Amino acid sequence: VVVRRGAQVWAYENRCPHTGAPLDWRPGQVLNPEGTHIQCALHLAQFQMDDGLCIHGPCLGQSLQAVPVE
Repeated sequence: VVVRRGAQVWAYENRCPHTGAPLDWRPGQVLNPEGTHIQCALHLAQFQMDDGLCIHGPCLGQSLQAVPVE
Protein backbone atom coordinates (compact mmCIF):
# COMPACT_ATOMS: atom_id res chain seq x y z
CA VAL A 1 0.00 0.00 0.00
CA VAL A 2 1.48 3.34 -1.03
CA VAL A 3 0.02 6.61 0.25
CA ARG A 4 0.96 10.20 -0.46
CA ARG A 5 0.36 13.51 1.25
CA GLY A 6 1.80 16.37 -0.77
CA ALA A 7 5.41 15.47 -1.60
CA GLN A 8 5.68 12.84 1.14
CA VAL A 9 5.21 9.15 0.30
CA TRP A 10 4.89 6.15 2.63
CA ALA A 11 4.50 2.45 1.92
CA TYR A 12 3.13 -0.34 4.12
CA GLU A 13 2.34 -4.01 3.73
CA ASN A 14 -1.29 -4.51 2.69
CA ARG A 15 -2.12 -6.25 5.95
CA CYS A 16 -3.95 -5.10 9.07
CA PRO A 17 -2.10 -5.97 12.31
CA HIS A 18 -5.41 -6.97 13.92
CA THR A 19 -6.25 -10.05 11.80
CA GLY A 20 -3.78 -9.98 8.94
CA ALA A 21 -6.61 -9.14 6.52
CA PRO A 22 -5.89 -6.94 3.49
CA LEU A 23 -6.46 -3.24 4.13
CA ASP A 24 -8.13 -2.49 0.80
CA TRP A 25 -11.87 -2.92 0.46
CA ARG A 26 -11.51 -2.43 -3.27
CA PRO A 27 -8.24 -2.59 -5.20
CA GLY A 28 -6.37 0.60 -4.43
CA GLN A 29 -8.96 1.88 -1.92
CA VAL A 30 -7.22 2.15 1.46
CA LEU A 31 -8.06 5.63 2.72
CA ASN A 32 -10.95 6.70 4.91
CA PRO A 33 -13.68 8.77 3.19
CA GLU A 34 -11.94 12.02 4.20
CA GLY A 35 -8.64 10.83 2.72
CA THR A 36 -6.78 11.59 5.94
CA HIS A 37 -5.98 8.10 7.28
CA ILE A 38 -5.35 4.59 6.03
CA GLN A 39 -8.41 2.50 6.87
CA CYS A 40 -8.81 -1.27 7.12
CA ALA A 41 -11.80 -2.55 5.17
CA LEU A 42 -12.61 -5.33 7.64
CA HIS A 43 -12.97 -3.55 10.99
CA LEU A 44 -12.52 0.11 9.96
CA ALA A 45 -9.35 0.54 11.99
CA GLN A 46 -7.61 3.80 11.09
CA PHE A 47 -3.88 4.36 10.82
CA GLN A 48 -1.78 7.52 10.57
CA MET A 49 -0.18 7.91 7.16
CA ASP A 50 3.22 9.06 8.40
CA ASP A 51 4.03 6.21 10.80
CA GLY A 52 1.29 3.56 10.34
CA LEU A 53 0.15 3.80 13.97
CA CYS A 54 -3.42 2.65 14.64
CA ILE A 55 -5.36 5.50 16.22
CA HIS A 56 -8.86 4.01 16.06
CA GLY A 57 -10.19 0.46 16.08
CA PRO A 58 -9.42 -2.98 17.49
CA CYS A 59 -5.65 -2.75 16.95
CA LEU A 60 -5.22 0.58 18.78
CA GLY A 61 -1.54 1.25 19.42
CA GLN A 62 -0.28 -1.32 16.90
CA SER A 63 1.34 -0.26 13.64
CA LEU A 64 1.34 -1.25 10.01
CA GLN A 65 4.54 -2.85 8.71
CA ALA A 66 6.49 -0.19 6.81
CA VAL A 67 8.08 -0.95 3.44
CA PRO A 68 11.03 1.11 2.18
CA VAL A 69 10.19 3.67 -0.52
CA GLU A 70 12.82 4.21 -3.20
